Amino acid sequence: MDPSFYNLRKQPVVIRSSGLPAPIISYIEEERLWRLEEAYSYSHAGHRITVPAEFKFDLASVPRVFWFLIAPFELSIAAPLIHDFLYEHKGDPPAGSIAPPKTFSRKEADRIFREITEKEAVAGWRRFFAYWAVRWFGWVAWFF
Repeated sequence: MDPSFYNLRKQPVVIRSSGLPAPIISYIEEERLWRLEEAYSYSHAGHRITVPAEFKFDLASVPRVFWFLIAPFELSIAAPLIHDFLYEHKGDPPAGSIAPPKTFSRKEADRIFREITEKEAVAGWRRFFAYWAVRWFGWVAWFF
């Protein structure tokens, strides 16, 4: 990966094959996290999910030992952003984040992750492994 990716400061990260707007993020080196600089919205099944500015996320929780197979930066930006936001709030984000209001199940959050990776044109085999990884291991983050 290009090391300059970790020097992003308030820049949109454009996925060339994506029709989705690019989230504007910065890398916070001392925290090893990404920060959303401007609110980001995604529409799913009649609901608008809005992640507020300053939300911090780890991009994708892929253990480094597996980066040879799927590195976190190869799964888009929007998919892990929305997924992490829903997971952090156990599917029930603060008022105003989901319009009309809805509580998402863990399974729905994982399906939204898969849906966004499809819209971002992530390679099919990567989508498959990433989706099943969150289905099999995501319960840890959801319940703890």
